[in-house]
Amino acid sequence: MISKSLQDQLSLLIIRSSMKGKYAISEIAEQSNITMIQALTLCLLEPDQPVPMKTLAVFMSCDPSNITGIVEQLVREKLVVRKEAEYDRRIKTVTLTNKGLALRDKFLEVTTHTRLPHLNELSEVETKQLIAILEKATTASATKSLLETVESA
Repeated sequence: MISKSLQDQLSLLIIRSSMKGKYAISEIAEQSNITMIQALTLCLLEPDQPVPMKTLAVFMSCDPSNITGIVEQLVREKLVVRKEAEYDRRIKTVTLTNKGLALRDKFLEVTTHTRLPHLNELSEVETKQLIAILEKATTASATKSLLETVESA
């Protein structure tokens, strides 16, 4: 186990980098007539990968009913498509449209180039290591939350 001091330093760096990204996204979201939470929802989606709405609720740490309103506005703006999952009609999934993908790409590009430009200074190996570490840290907690949600249902 790592020391409290090291844990605190890591937590602060993650929070600082997240805040820098959030500010870049909020500027574009406002120009695009969507809320910050809607913008963050777009950022969670991957191209051509339908995501169950319940999974979005787990990742965003909110009630599934909150996701419904968020997704409805994104559907109205033609940024996502909501439909029944092919494997189970009871499950509603969300997928990026071309317009949503373009906006998501803009969020990611602006975040990297204007708010976190030093990420570009990392080598390919360092970038892959950082991605692996962050995936390990976030996937473990997300998977645990998802399992807890499914077990309590």
